[in-house]
Amino acid sequence: MKLKNLIRMNEQALRGMKVADKFNVTFRKIYVFAALIVVVLMVTLTMAMNGYAAMYNQYYMQDNLQGNIRIDIQAYSKSAWWALATQDESTLEAQVLNYEEKIPEMLQNIADLRKIYDNEKLLNSVESDLKQLATLTEQLTALYNQGTITEQGLSNRDEIYTLLNGDITIVVKQTAADLKLVSADSYEKAGAAYHRMLLIAGIMVALSAIVIVTAVLFARNARKVLASSMLEPIQEISKVTDDMANGLVNIDVTYESEDELGDMARHLKDATGAIREIVVDLDETLERIADGDFTRGTDHPELYKEDYASIRTSLDNITAKLSETMSMVKDSSVQVAQGANNMSQGASELAEGATNQAAAIEELTASVATVTEQTRNMANAAQQSIDMANRVQEDVENSGRKMHLVTDAMERITDASQQIELITNSIESIAKQTQLLALNASIEAARAGDAGKGFAVVAEEISSLANESSEAAKNTHQLISDTMEEIQNGNSVVDETTKALEQVQDSVNDVAMMMAESGEMAANQATSMEEIQLGIEQISSVVSNNSATAQQTSAVSHELSDQSDALNELISKFNIG
Repeated sequence: MKLKNLIRMNEQALRGMKVADKFNVTFRKIYVFAALIVVVLMVTLTMAMNGYAAMYNQYYMQDNLQGNIRIDIQAYSKSAWWALATQDESTLEAQVLNYEEKIPEMLQNIADLRKIYDNEKLLNSVESDLKQLATLTEQLTALYNQGTITEQGLSNRDEIYTLLNGDITIVVKQTAADLKLVSADSYEKAGAAYHRMLLIAGIMVALSAIVIVTAVLFARNARKVLASSMLEPIQEISKVTDDMANGLVNIDVTYESEDELGDMARHLKDATGAIREIVVDLDETLERIADGDFTRGTDHPELYKEDYASIRTSLDNITAKLSETMSMVKDSSVQVAQGANNMSQGASELAEGATNQAAAIEELTASVATVTEQTRNMANAAQQSIDMANRVQEDVENSGRKMHLVTDAMERITDASQQIELITNSIESIAKQTQLLALNASIEAARAGDAGKGFAVVAEEISSLANESSEAAKNTHQLISDTMEEIQNGNSVVDETTKALEQVQDSVNDVAMMMAESGEMAANQATSMEEIQLGIEQISSVVSNNSATAQQTSAVSHELSDQSDALNELISKFNIG
C-alpha cells in the first residue's frame, strides 16, 4: 500500500491545489526520485571505484609484492651460486653485492605487503624465513670474503657450497613455500572480494532499476493524474465556451476545485448564469414590447453591468423612441380623424349643394329652352311681319297683341335671366367653397402622410373640378349678362315696335324696315339663346361631374374616417404611457 502511494499521485489532493502547486508537488517528487537515482548511481559508482581500488591497491599490489619477493629470491640464489662458480674477482664482488642487496629489498617488500595484507601469521613466517636467510647471507658473505681464488676456484668453495646447498637452499625453499601460502590466501581473498563486488554491483543495479522503474511509474502516473487534473477542466471549459459560441446559454459547469481552473470554471459558471439571466430578461422585455407595452425598458437593470450597460441603454432608448413615435402617430391619427370628419361633412354639404345646383341647372335649362323657343317664334313672327308688310293695316291689332305677348315674354325672359344670374352666382359660390374644401382636404392629406396620399389625389381632382365649375359659372354669368343686354335691346325694340305700330299708319315703309330690323335682331337673339343653351348644357355637365366627384369625396372621406378610427383603435392597444 505504501509502495502504491509512493508511485501514485493523490488525485483528490492534487485537485484542491493551485496549478503552480500541482506542478511543484509533482516535480518535487520527480526531483526526489531523480535524487534517489543519482544517489544510488553514485553509491554504485563509489562502490565500484572502491572495489577497483581495492583490487588494485590490495590484491594486485599483494600479488606484485609477492612476485617481487620471488624474483628477488631467484636473483639472490642466482647471484650466490654465480659468485661460487666465477673465478673473476670483480664478478665475485659484484655477485656478492647483488645477493646482499636482495635481502633488504625483500624485507621492504614484506613491510609493504604487511600494509595491505592482513594475514600476520603467514607474513611473520615469510619474514622469519627472510631474517634467517639474512643471517645465512652474512655467513655466506663471510665465507666469500675469506676464500681466495685459485685455478680450481675459491679455496673454500666446499664450505660455501655446503652452506648454499644446505641451509640457504632450505631457507629459500621454505620462503618460497610460505610465499605460495600467502599467494593462495591472497588469491582466495581476491576471489571472495570479486564475488562480493559482483553481488554488491548486482544489488546496486537491481536497486537502481527498482528506483528507475518506480520513478518511471510515478512519472507515468503523475503525467496521467496531472493531465487529468488539467485536461478535465480544460475540456469542460472548452465545451462550455464552444456551446456559448454556438449560441447556447443554458449551460451548467460541474467542475469544482480550488485551483485557478476551478476559479475559471466558477467565473465561467457565474458568467453563463449572468448571460442566461440577461437573455431571459431580454426575452421578457422584447415580448412585452411586442405586446405593445412601451412604458419602460428592462425590469432588471441591475443585470446589465459594465459592458452590458449599453444593452440596457438601448432597450430604454427603443421603448422611449417607440413610445414617442406612437404618441405622434396617435396625435396625427386624431388630427386625421378630425380632418376626415370635417372633410366628410364638407363633402356631404358639397354633394348636397351640387345636387341642388344640378336641379337649378335643370330648371335653368328648361327656362332657356322656353326662351329659345319663344325667340325662334319671335324671329318667325318678325319674318312673317316682313312678309305681311302689305297687310300691316289688317294685322296691326294682331301685331299689337303679339307685341304685348312679346313684351310679356321679354319680361319673363328678364326674370328668368335674373334667376339664371342668381343660380350662376350660387354655382360660383359653391365652386369657391368646393375649392376651399379641396384646399383643406389637401392640407389634411399632407398631414396624414402616406395614409393620405390617395385622399390628396381626390382633393386635387375636387379642386380641379371646382376651378372648372367656377370658370364655367363665370362664362355663364357673362353669357347671361350678354343675354340681359340683348333682352334690354329686345325691350327697346319692342318699345320701338309699339311706337312704330302706333305710327304704322304714318309710314308703312318705316314699319317694314323696323320689322326687318326686328327680324334680324330676333334671329341674332335666337342665335344668342342657342349659345346660352349650349353653355348651360356645359354647366350642367360640369355640375353633374362635380356632384359625382362630391359623392366620391364624401365616400372617400367616410372611408378615411373609418380608417382613422381603425388606426386609433389599433394605437389604443399600445401602452405608451
